[in-house]
Amino acid sequence: MARNLYDVGDRHPDESGAWLNEKQETRTRVVPIGLLLVALALAIAVALLLAKILPAHGEPMNADAAPMTITDQFALCDDAKGDACVLSASTYAWRGRHYHIADIHVPSATDARCPAEADRAQRGRAALTAMLNGGAFEARPDTADPDPSARLLLRDGVSIGQLMILKGHAKAWSRTPINWCAG
Repeated sequence: MARNLYDVGDRHPDESGAWLNEKQETRTRVVPIGLLLVALALAIAVALLLAKILPAHGEPMNADAAPMTITDQFALCDDAKGDACVLSASTYAWRGRHYHIADIHVPSATDARCPAEADRAQRGRAALTAMLNGGAFEARPDTADPDPSARLLLRDGVSIGQLMILKGHAKAWSRTPINWCAG
C-alpha cells in the first residue's frame, strides 16, 4: 500500500497560519551593486554625449554653417554689433554679428584715396541697404572663402552681390586691388 507522502509535522500550520505544503517558494534576485553603478554611469555618459551633439529644442544646429533666411529691415549704421544694419557697400551686421558679401569688391569709404571713391562707397552703401530691404533673402556661407563671416546673399536665386556689380556699385571679387579713382 502507498505510504503517506507527508511527514507527521507537515500537516501543522506554521507561525503565519499557512500549511507547510501550501507555501510557494519565491526567488529573490539580487543585482550586484557594481553592475548597477556601471549601468548608471553609462547612461549618464550617453545623455551628456547626446546633449552635446543634438541641438536644444528650437536652436539651429550651427549658425555659421546653415543658410539663413533674413526678413529684417536694414538701416545704415556704424556699429558692427547692430541688429540689422548696413556698415559699408559689402558689410552688414545682423543679430549682433558682422558679415561681408563674399562675391564682390567695393570702394572703401574709410580709406578712400580720392573723393570719387568715397562718393561711390556711400552710394554703394545706400544701394545695398535698399537691396536688403527689398524683401526676404537668403544668406549662405561661402564655401570657397575660409572667413566664417563671408556670405552669399540670394533673393529668388539671384545674387545680391551680382546685382551690386550690374548697378556699378561693386566689381567681381579678385585678389588684385582695384583703383576706384581711375574711373
